[in-house]
Amino acid sequence: MGKRKPLYHPEEFNDRQYGPSKSQLKRDSTELQSLGEEFAALGDKVVREAGLPPELEAALLLIRTLTKHEARRRHLQYVGKLMRSFDTGRIREIVEAARQGHAVRTDAFHRTERLRDRMVDGDDELVQQFFTAYPGEGQRLRQLVLAARREKTAGKPPTSARALFRLLQGIPENLSDETAPERQE
Repeated sequence: MGKRKPLYHPEEFNDRQYGPSKSQLKRDSTELQSLGEEFAALGDKVVREAGLPPELEAALLLIRTLTKHEARRRHLQYVGKLMRSFDTGRIREIVEAARQGHAVRTDAFHRTERLRDRMVDGDDELVQQFFTAYPGEGQRLRQLVLAARREKTAGKPPTSARALFRLLQGIPENLSDETAPERQE
């Protein structure tokens, strides 16, 4: 018997360039599917105005119409496949801008809630500051604050507190912080 060559030669594998792993490819595909779904959720108008290739645009518009789980899942895989051959930078920018816009609206909502709660909990100085900064709304503001305080002590539903919240939301310039407004009319 002759000498056999070893089947495994480690030096053969040293110079090879391997692409991304199968797991990484799957993570990328799933991320593109999620991005497509989130982008389609922004609405048909946004999708149409994004300047996408026609095939991708049609696929994104179709997502919102699919209600069956399996059909939707398969279609999202198709959208992910289409997006692999397309530069998704513009789509990412639009989705990120929508996320930031939502965060800004949420912050403004919470800030308004905190202002209302401070007024209802007895911060008369804040009520006075609003009264002087927004004289057109001042009287209504005071009435709602007093009614909300009465409702709170009586344990009644917060009807006036809700109306106060709507009034604070309707003030033209949202406040940047919870201190006194600086605007005078």
